[in-house]
Amino acid sequence: MNTLRQASISISIIASALALSACGGSGSTAAPSAPVYPATMPVSINFDLLANGGVAKCGTPISGLGSRGTTADLKDARFYVSNINLIDANGKQVPVTLTANDWQNEQVSLISLIDGTGTACGGTTLPTNAVIVGTVPGAAYTGISYEIGVPETLNHTDYATAAKPLNVAAMAWSWTSGRKFLKLELNPQGGVNVVRTNTTTTPATTTTSNAATWNLHLGSGGCTTNATTGAYSCTNANRMQVKLANFDYTKQKISLDLNALFAGSDLTTDTAGAAGCMSGTTDDECKAIFNAFKIDLPTGNPTSAGVQSVFVARNK
Repeated sequence: MNTLRQASISISIIASALALSACGGSGSTAAPSAPVYPATMPVSINFDLLANGGVAKCGTPISGLGSRGTTADLKDARFYVSNINLIDANGKQVPVTLTANDWQNEQVSLISLIDGTGTACGGTTLPTNAVIVGTVPGAAYTGISYEIGVPETLNHTDYATAAKPLNVAAMAWSWTSGRKFLKLELNPQGGVNVVRTNTTTTPATTTTSNAATWNLHLGSGGCTTNATTGAYSCTNANRMQVKLANFDYTKQKISLDLNALFAGSDLTTDTAGAAGCMSGTTDDECKAIFNAFKIDLPTGNPTSAGVQSVFVARNK
């Protein structure tokens, strides 16, 4: 009888424990509730320049740049950003609605990272902008995509009459009737050795000169206007596509890595075209630059040859 009584008591205890568990009693763990997001959330996307693991800026020489490890002073650093999307947990690209201000309109934002510090950078204090601001629908976001460039519908407007941020004379590109999408200029110590070979003479002759600045100007090429409609068209769009699959705008910023961008470039020598790369399809100095941008130099179209590593996500 004792054995049967003990078994009955044990069964009763087990049943009671199961009942408590089913009712959320002591020891139970409630399933975590899904996060609740507002209908609209503000978003701020921060940018800076990166060199040798730290922030690059005017007035401080940057060492170890390019294929020859050149030291150079920053002269200019600005770029237009458009078609900005955050990427949600399902991989869907969700457009960022830009907040209009002096640095951005509803379609494009100008990032300007030159503060005027130092002789090379102008020597006069300049306003800067390192952030894009806007709103997105409330949700969890894990990445970002955007374009370095001005939308075609805005690119050929007259900068002299355009509203901000498209009214910047330094970003206008007169011979292509558009804008410089990205403008990076460096003054290498010792200057740029400009070498030109004339193959029309027998024997061929070579001349050399020195330029102070290595210019990188990214913009559309092969642009012409329709004599009847006045509309522009360009054979080479040259808009850089950027996608960072892992980016948290609340904790991270986006850095333009100068070491990665100029890794294949000799900043001390120039052999064709203007000193540096101005998006010319036959400019030898543009080959390494466009490869870093993942833009096909002959056509101006994005390439599928790997993922760009020029823009990187870093902790704020």
